[in-house]
Amino acid sequence: MISDNLAPLFDTGQPGVRFRQGTVTAWNPSTGANTIDVAGGTLTDVPILNTGEAIALKAGHVVGLLGQGSTWFIVGRITPAGDANFAAASVAFGSAGAQLFNYATSTSMVTKVSSNELVVPDWADEAIVIVTGNASVSNTTGANSFAMMEVGCSGGAGGSSPTHVVPGATAGVAASSRNHFTGLSGGNTLQITGAIQTGAAFAATASNCMFIHAIAVYKSNV
Repeated sequence: MISDNLAPLFDTGQPGVRFRQGTVTAWNPSTGANTIDVAGGTLTDVPILNTGEAIALKAGHVVGLLGQGSTWFIVGRITPAGDANFAAASVAFGSAGAQLFNYATSTSMVTKVSSNELVVPDWADEAIVIVTGNASVSNTTGANSFAMMEVGCSGGAGGSSPTHVVPGATAGVAASSRNHFTGLSGGNTLQITGAIQTGAAFAATASNCMFIHAIAVYKSNV
């Protein structure tokens, strides 16, 4: 006879399913080795659900644990709504871009385009921003010259090697930069820029154009 009573399946003489809060006292983000304080007792190397929080936990964090019998596992970090620790292991993405046409150049590196579209989320304090750019310039002088491009984000920049441009010709240049920011605050703006320099001043023409693009990854280390 089949019974609908599942209780005997869990009746092993051990405590049933239960929930507790614990405090991380040690955490190795490389291996997951840990110690957790639970009501004054210490659990060692407690398994954890395999989420992004697994490498973000550290001493002092409060975690939720589920137990069955004599076995425990960590279900995740506990943060109250509105607390500064909210979303501490979260990651978010952003993007930005700008473009310009028909510009003149100078013999010094001059910023031509910029964007303020990258705004740090309220909970984030770290970001990696990769900026790429490409441009074309037409040599309106009667002599051989060169062109160089530079892109960056909030002070960090990456440039290109000089590109030879013969008289009357149009040449392309490209640049990229990788920028790592820490100690950010929510609402900070990360400005991306694109600049160009030529060996002689080139007049504005329809052939002169510039495009910059950026991808940002935000995270929190609270």
